[in-house]
Amino acid sequence: MGGFYWIASYPKSGNTWMRLMLASLIEGGAPPDFTKTMGFASAAGAVTDMDLFLDVESSDLTPVEQAELRHDLAVVTAAAATGPQFRKVHDWWGLTPAGRPLFPPQVTLGSVYLVRDPRDVAVSWAHHSGLSLDDSIAFLARPGAVVATAGRWKDQFEQRLDSWSGHVASWLAADPAPLLVPYERLSADPAGVLAQVAAHCAITASDAAIMNAVTVTRFDRLRREEETHGFELGQRRGRVFFRRGLAGGWRDTLSAAQADRIVQDHGPMMARLGYI
Repeated sequence: MGGFYWIASYPKSGNTWMRLMLASLIEGGAPPDFTKTMGFASAAGAVTDMDLFLDVESSDLTPVEQAELRHDLAVVTAAAATGPQFRKVHDWWGLTPAGRPLFPPQVTLGSVYLVRDPRDVAVSWAHHSGLSLDDSIAFLARPGAVVATAGRWKDQFEQRLDSWSGHVASWLAADPAPLLVPYERLSADPAGVLAQVAAHCAITASDAAIMNAVTVTRFDRLRREEETHGFELGQRRGRVFFRRGLAGGWRDTLSAAQADRIVQDHGPMMARLGYI
């Protein structure tokens, strides 16, 4: 029987960057191939997985029924696997409508939770989703916020995010506890963070492989690969995915009033994480 390592985050917090690093590391430091669909750590709650592993026609189910079966999908998929599985997660760590864990502890080998200053998240989410900055800020503060199963997200079931603060709080209280990875530390020390994540996920890797993986997934290289080959992962049509990747880039984008609003919305959690 296998189990899962969940690579979790609120959207635009470094999840894809981390997954590209891990994919490269597992391949000994091989560069990512943007001419192919990203295959490592596919999304938890994929429509095709539920149809295949649970033998249901998920399109005939209500959103509540789909959400309930997410627990069963994790258990059945783990039982069918012969080794560890990695999955990308943007859902909060919560319960199904019937009160069962969305990410069952009995099939969880470990979790990595990436967190980022919500001021940077708001800017990046605005660009990614096509929202205005003010609407993006409001979205981050919305209790019960979801990413629906329409348009760019049609291959996944509804993902409940909750507010940014609620999302972070849910994963900090997850069972078992995740490895917390601040985006800012990932940006400042990618090799050190990747080594820590690899150890947490029981990935054996040499120092050379770690350095190779970091080198081939530098943000500037990913941006050039996207310019050459494209990279579509849910962003608004015509928008690039790998835009700036800066920690603290919000300072030259948000007005003082917009930055203050985010602190008003998320001050306690930002203080808990050292962002203010």
